[in-house]
Amino acid sequence: MTVVHDKVWCGYRNKIYVVQPKAMKIEKSFDAHPRRESQVRQLAWVGDGVWVSIRLDSTLRLYHAHTYQHLQDVDIEPYVSKMLGTGKLGFSFVRITALMVSCNRLWVGTGNGVIISIPLTETVILHQGRLLRLRANKAAAGSGNRPGSVIRVYGDENSDKVTPGTFIPYCSMAHAQLCFHGHRDAVKFFVAVPGQVVSPQSGGGSELAGDKPAQESLNQSPLKSMLVISGGEGYIDFRMGDEGGESELLGEALQLEPSVAKAERSHLIVWQVMYGTE
Repeated sequence: MTVVHDKVWCGYRNKIYVVQPKAMKIEKSFDAHPRRESQVRQLAWVGDGVWVSIRLDSTLRLYHAHTYQHLQDVDIEPYVSKMLGTGKLGFSFVRITALMVSCNRLWVGTGNGVIISIPLTETVILHQGRLLRLRANKAAAGSGNRPGSVIRVYGDENSDKVTPGTFIPYCSMAHAQLCFHGHRDAVKFFVAVPGQVVSPQSGGGSELAGDKPAQESLNQSPLKSMLVISGGEGYIDFRMGDEGGESELLGEALQLEPSVAKAERSHLIVWQVMYGTE
């Protein structure tokens, strides 16, 4: 379940129930997936959109927070297979096991231990680079559909701060970033907290593949620092394969008991992400 504006969205089997918590009433229910045997696994809300993952599925589904319209499907399996190949994953089946929205990005964890970060935008772009959809929002409530009404596109550097409820969080795998640091088993959870460990001037790389650093597109806008943490069993550098060198050195440094198998050691992976205040 997750909070969406002043409602609570609850996933139960293949349905989503929208609950009004003050009245303790179900206001709406709809199918999150056409197969009755499917099960809603995670929900992530931002602006006017809710991203939904389905158990044992590699496709994310976006729903409108107010109209409940199905807006977009994003399959991450082709991207993961292209970036890493099936050999390093052990098996080609990709399923989503963790989901979170932070720093204007959708963070996705898989059963293979892979972590993907996808920027959210109101602009949906096809993989060929052709503009697919550009949504605009009313700058003020009550402006209606009058001709000449002021509209504002999310992310316009000349606009004021965009408040929650004015943003449809579309995403495109063409702009996704895959982290080479991952877990040996499924990603269990994500947590995001404000904080700064490394100075942005130090030049420390995020080691994310597939996109340019977000700082380049933020120009002179003020930046905030967030620590994004993933939790799971084991650690692996997908560039090196399942050799276990760094994980074994870490185990020696922590003086872990030999009986604790390296695949059973829980790990936290932390990223420092700089993002614009708007």
